[in-house]
Amino acid sequence: MNRLHIKGVILEHLYHLRHSIEDLTDTFFWPTMDVIIWGFMTTYFVGLSGTLPTVITFLLGGLILWNVVWRAQQDVSIALLRGAWNRNIINLFSSPLTPWEFIIGTIILGFIKIFLTLGVVVTLAWFLWSYNIFDLGFALIPFFVNLILFAWSIGIIVTGLIVRFGMRIQSLAWSLILIFHPLSCVFYPLDTLPSFLQKVAWYLPTAHVFEGMRQVLAEGSFPYSHLIWAGGLNIIYLSCASILFYFLFEKARESGALARLPE
Repeated sequence: MNRLHIKGVILEHLYHLRHSIEDLTDTFFWPTMDVIIWGFMTTYFVGLSGTLPTVITFLLGGLILWNVVWRAQQDVSIALLRGAWNRNIINLFSSPLTPWEFIIGTIILGFIKIFLTLGVVVTLAWFLWSYNIFDLGFALIPFFVNLILFAWSIGIIVTGLIVRFGMRIQSLAWSLILIFHPLSCVFYPLDTLPSFLQKVAWYLPTAHVFEGMRQVLAEGSFPYSHLIWAGGLNIIYLSCASILFYFLFEKARESGALARLPE
Protein backbone atom coordinates (compact mmCIF):
# COMPACT_ATOMS: atom_id res chain seq x y z
CA MET A 1 0.00 0.00 0.00
CA ASN A 2 1.66 3.21 -1.20
CA ARG A 3 0.81 6.31 0.84
CA LEU A 4 1.77 8.63 -2.01
CA HIS A 5 -0.77 6.95 -4.29
CA ILE A 6 -3.50 7.41 -1.67
CA LYS A 7 -2.46 11.02 -1.08
CA GLY A 8 -2.64 11.64 -4.84
CA VAL A 9 -6.24 10.39 -4.98
CA ILE A 10 -7.20 12.66 -2.09
CA LEU A 11 -5.52 15.74 -3.53
CA GLU A 12 -7.04 15.20 -6.97
CA HIS A 13 -10.56 15.20 -5.54
CA LEU A 14 -9.92 18.08 -3.14
CA TYR A 15 -8.77 20.22 -6.06
CA HIS A 16 -11.91 19.18 -7.92
CA LEU A 17 -14.10 20.06 -4.91
CA ARG A 18 -12.65 23.54 -4.76
CA HIS A 19 -13.66 24.29 -8.35
CA SER A 20 -16.84 22.20 -8.68
CA ILE A 21 -20.21 23.85 -8.13
CA GLU A 22 -21.87 20.39 -8.17
CA ASP A 23 -19.68 19.05 -5.37
CA LEU A 24 -20.03 22.20 -3.30
CA THR A 25 -23.81 21.98 -3.71
CA ASP A 26 -23.87 18.34 -2.56
CA THR A 27 -21.55 19.05 0.36
CA PHE A 28 -23.19 22.21 1.71
CA PHE A 29 -26.39 23.32 -0.04
CA TRP A 30 -28.64 20.23 0.06
CA PRO A 31 -27.82 19.25 3.68
CA THR A 32 -28.50 22.86 4.70
CA MET A 33 -31.86 22.83 2.91
CA ASP A 34 -32.77 19.53 4.60
CA VAL A 35 -32.16 20.96 8.06
CA ILE A 36 -34.08 24.16 7.35
CA ILE A 37 -37.11 22.48 5.73
CA TRP A 38 -37.41 19.68 8.31
CA GLY A 39 -36.88 22.10 11.16
CA PHE A 40 -39.60 24.51 10.03
CA MET A 41 -42.00 21.68 9.17
CA THR A 42 -41.48 20.08 12.57
CA THR A 43 -41.99 23.41 14.31
CA TYR A 44 -45.31 23.88 12.51
CA PHE A 45 -46.77 20.41 13.15
CA VAL A 46 -45.57 20.04 16.69
CA GLY A 47 -46.74 23.52 17.62
CA LEU A 48 -50.24 22.05 17.73
CA SER A 49 -49.39 19.60 20.50
CA GLY A 50 -46.75 21.49 22.43
CA THR A 51 -44.11 18.73 22.35
CA LEU A 52 -41.61 20.65 20.27
CA PRO A 53 -38.38 19.87 22.16
CA THR A 54 -38.81 16.08 22.01
CA VAL A 55 -39.87 15.86 18.37
CA ILE A 56 -37.21 18.28 17.12
CA THR A 57 -34.62 16.30 19.04
CA PHE A 58 -35.66 13.04 17.36
CA LEU A 59 -36.11 14.43 13.85
CA LEU A 60 -33.08 16.71 13.63
CA GLY A 61 -30.90 14.06 15.29
CA GLY A 62 -32.05 11.52 12.71
CA LEU A 63 -31.58 13.97 9.85
CA ILE A 64 -28.02 14.90 10.86
CA LEU A 65 -26.97 11.28 11.34
CA TRP A 66 -28.56 10.19 8.03
CA ASN A 67 -26.48 12.85 6.27
CA VAL A 68 -23.44 10.91 7.51
CA VAL A 69 -24.67 7.77 5.73
CA TRP A 70 -25.65 9.59 2.54
CA ARG A 71 -22.42 11.59 2.31
CA ALA A 72 -20.08 8.67 3.09
CA GLN A 73 -21.71 6.33 0.56
CA GLN A 74 -21.78 8.88 -2.25
CA ASP A 75 -18.17 9.93 -1.77
CA VAL A 76 -16.98 6.36 -2.32
CA SER A 77 -19.25 5.66 -5.32
CA ILE A 78 -19.03 8.95 -7.19
CA ALA A 79 -15.22 9.10 -7.03
CA LEU A 80 -15.06 6.35 -9.66
CA LEU A 81 -17.79 7.95 -11.77
CA ARG A 82 -15.94 11.25 -11.82
CA GLY A 83 -12.93 9.51 -13.35
CA ALA A 84 -15.20 7.99 -16.01
CA TRP A 85 -16.91 11.32 -16.74
CA ASN A 86 -13.49 12.97 -17.18
CA ARG A 87 -12.28 10.14 -19.43
CA ASN A 88 -9.49 9.54 -16.93
CA ILE A 89 -10.38 6.09 -15.64
CA ILE A 90 -8.07 4.20 -18.01
CA ASN A 91 -5.13 6.44 -17.13
CA LEU A 92 -5.94 6.01 -13.46
CA PHE A 93 -5.84 2.22 -13.40
CA SER A 94 -3.00 1.87 -15.90
CA SER A 95 -0.84 3.68 -13.36
CA PRO A 96 0.73 1.90 -10.33
CA LEU A 97 -2.39 2.86 -8.35
CA THR A 98 -4.18 -0.25 -7.06
CA PRO A 99 -7.98 -0.51 -6.67
CA TRP A 100 -7.67 -0.66 -2.89
CA GLU A 101 -5.46 2.44 -2.78
CA PHE A 102 -8.15 4.20 -4.80
CA ILE A 103 -10.90 3.03 -2.42
CA ILE A 104 -8.92 4.02 0.69
CA GLY A 105 -8.18 7.43 -0.83
CA THR A 106 -11.86 8.06 -1.50
CA ILE A 107 -12.76 6.90 2.02
CA ILE A 108 -10.32 9.37 3.59
CA LEU A 109 -11.63 12.08 1.30
CA GLY A 110 -15.13 11.16 2.42
CA PHE A 111 -14.14 11.75 6.04
CA ILE A 112 -13.03 15.26 5.17
CA LYS A 113 -16.25 16.07 3.33
CA ILE A 114 -18.41 14.52 6.06
CA PHE A 115 -16.88 16.81 8.66
CA LEU A 116 -17.39 19.80 6.38
CA THR A 117 -21.06 18.88 5.90
CA LEU A 118 -21.64 18.13 9.58
CA GLY A 119 -19.99 21.37 10.60
CA VAL A 120 -22.58 23.30 8.60
CA VAL A 121 -25.72 21.35 9.58
CA VAL A 122 -24.81 20.99 13.27
CA THR A 123 -24.13 24.73 13.54
CA LEU A 124 -27.36 25.56 11.71
CA ALA A 125 -29.46 23.23 13.90
CA TRP A 126 -28.00 24.79 17.04
CA PHE A 127 -28.43 28.36 15.78
CA LEU A 128 -32.05 27.99 14.57
CA TRP A 129 -33.52 25.51 17.06
CA SER A 130 -30.94 25.25 19.86
CA TYR A 131 -30.47 21.58 18.97
CA ASN A 132 -27.12 20.16 20.03
CA ILE A 133 -26.21 16.78 18.50
CA PHE A 134 -23.55 16.39 21.18
CA ASP A 135 -26.32 15.85 23.74
CA LEU A 136 -26.04 12.22 22.62
CA GLY A 137 -22.80 12.14 24.62
CA PHE A 138 -20.27 9.33 24.21
CA ALA A 139 -22.80 7.26 22.23
CA LEU A 140 -22.35 9.69 19.33
CA ILE A 141 -18.94 8.16 18.53
CA PRO A 142 -20.08 4.53 18.01
CA PHE A 143 -23.19 5.82 16.21
CA PHE A 144 -20.99 7.79 13.83
CA VAL A 145 -18.57 4.89 13.26
CA ASN A 146 -21.31 2.34 12.56
CA LEU A 147 -23.13 4.60 10.11
CA ILE A 148 -19.92 5.25 8.18
CA LEU A 149 -19.00 1.56 8.06
CA PHE A 150 -22.40 0.67 6.62
CA ALA A 151 -22.17 3.51 4.09
CA TRP A 152 -18.72 2.29 3.03
CA SER A 153 -20.09 -1.20 2.48
CA ILE A 154 -22.79 0.12 0.15
CA GLY A 155 -20.34 2.45 -1.59
CA ILE A 156 -17.84 -0.34 -2.23
CA ILE A 157 -20.57 -2.60 -3.62
CA VAL A 158 -21.86 0.16 -5.93
CA THR A 159 -18.31 0.89 -7.14
CA GLY A 160 -17.75 -2.80 -7.93
CA LEU A 161 -21.05 -3.05 -9.81
CA ILE A 162 -20.28 0.03 -11.91
CA VAL A 163 -16.80 -1.28 -12.72
CA ARG A 164 -18.27 -4.61 -13.82
CA PHE A 165 -21.46 -3.54 -15.61
CA GLY A 166 -20.59 -0.04 -16.81
CA MET A 167 -22.14 3.40 -16.81
CA ARG A 168 -25.66 2.14 -17.56
CA ILE A 169 -26.12 1.49 -13.84
CA GLN A 170 -24.44 4.67 -12.60
CA SER A 171 -27.73 5.82 -11.05
CA LEU A 172 -27.08 3.29 -8.27
CA ALA A 173 -24.50 5.74 -6.90
CA TRP A 174 -27.42 7.99 -5.86
CA SER A 175 -30.34 5.61 -5.53
CA LEU A 176 -29.19 2.38 -3.85
CA ILE A 177 -28.69 3.86 -0.39
CA LEU A 178 -32.25 5.27 -0.47
CA ILE A 179 -33.64 1.73 -0.43
CA PHE A 180 -32.39 1.45 3.14
CA HIS A 181 -33.83 4.78 4.29
CA PRO A 182 -37.38 3.59 5.16
CA LEU A 183 -36.05 0.44 6.84
CA SER A 184 -33.45 2.37 8.83
CA CYS A 185 -36.21 4.04 10.86
CA VAL A 186 -34.49 7.42 10.72
CA PHE A 187 -37.52 9.45 11.83
CA TYR A 188 -39.77 6.88 13.52
CA PRO A 189 -39.45 3.85 15.85
CA LEU A 190 -38.84 0.41 14.40
CA ASP A 191 -42.19 -0.87 15.70
CA THR A 192 -43.90 1.57 13.29
CA LEU A 193 -43.04 -0.78 10.43
CA PRO A 194 -45.20 -3.80 9.52
CA SER A 195 -44.05 -6.91 11.36
CA PHE A 196 -42.41 -8.54 8.33
CA LEU A 197 -40.39 -5.37 7.61
CA GLN A 198 -39.34 -5.16 11.26
CA LYS A 199 -37.58 -8.50 10.82
CA VAL A 200 -35.72 -7.14 7.80
CA ALA A 201 -34.81 -3.87 9.55
CA TRP A 202 -33.37 -5.80 12.49
CA TYR A 203 -30.52 -6.85 10.19
CA LEU A 204 -29.63 -3.29 9.18
CA PRO A 205 -26.93 -1.56 11.27
CA THR A 206 -28.58 1.78 10.54
CA ALA A 207 -31.85 0.71 12.17
CA HIS A 208 -29.97 -0.21 15.35
CA VAL A 209 -28.16 3.13 15.35
CA PHE A 210 -31.34 5.19 15.03
CA GLU A 211 -33.17 3.05 17.59
CA GLY A 212 -30.18 3.55 19.87
CA MET A 213 -30.29 7.30 19.27
CA ARG A 214 -33.91 7.47 20.39
CA GLN A 215 -33.10 5.34 23.43
CA VAL A 216 -30.37 7.75 24.50
CA LEU A 217 -32.55 10.83 23.97
CA ALA A 218 -35.73 9.42 25.52
CA GLU A 219 -34.32 7.32 28.38
CA GLY A 220 -30.78 8.55 28.85
CA SER A 221 -29.44 4.96 28.82
CA PHE A 222 -26.56 3.68 26.70
CA PRO A 223 -27.81 1.33 23.90
CA TYR A 224 -25.33 -1.53 24.35
CA SER A 225 -27.38 -4.20 22.59
CA HIS A 226 -28.11 -2.03 19.55
CA LEU A 227 -24.44 -1.08 19.17
CA ILE A 228 -23.29 -4.70 19.50
CA TRP A 229 -25.74 -5.71 16.79
CA ALA A 230 -24.74 -2.81 14.56
CA GLY A 231 -21.02 -3.49 14.99
CA GLY A 232 -21.36 -7.22 14.30
CA LEU A 233 -23.50 -6.67 11.20
CA ASN A 234 -21.08 -4.06 9.88
CA ILE A 235 -18.14 -6.46 10.16
CA ILE A 236 -20.07 -9.01 8.10
CA TYR A 237 -21.30 -6.52 5.49
CA LEU A 238 -17.94 -4.77 5.06
CA SER A 239 -16.16 -8.11 4.65
CA CYS A 240 -18.71 -9.30 2.08
CA ALA A 241 -18.56 -5.96 0.22
CA SER A 242 -14.76 -6.15 0.01
CA ILE A 243 -14.84 -9.71 -1.34
CA LEU A 244 -17.53 -8.79 -3.88
CA PHE A 245 -15.59 -5.71 -5.02
CA TYR A 246 -12.42 -7.75 -5.57
CA PHE A 247 -14.37 -10.37 -7.53
CA LEU A 248 -16.16 -7.79 -9.71
CA PHE A 249 -12.99 -5.79 -10.35
CA GLU A 250 -11.06 -8.87 -11.48
CA LYS A 251 -13.95 -9.91 -13.74
CA ALA A 252 -14.03 -6.43 -15.27
CA ARG A 253 -10.31 -6.51 -15.89
CA GLU A 254 -10.46 -9.96 -17.50
CA SER A 255 -13.41 -9.08 -19.73
CA GLY A 256 -12.14 -5.63 -20.72
CA ALA A 257 -15.13 -3.92 -19.11
CA LEU A 258 -12.79 -1.62 -17.18
CA ALA A 259 -11.38 -0.16 -20.41
CA ARG A 260 -14.90 0.39 -21.76
CA LEU A 261 -16.16 2.06 -18.59
CA PRO A 262 -16.07 5.68 -19.86
CA GLU A 263 -18.25 4.76 -22.85
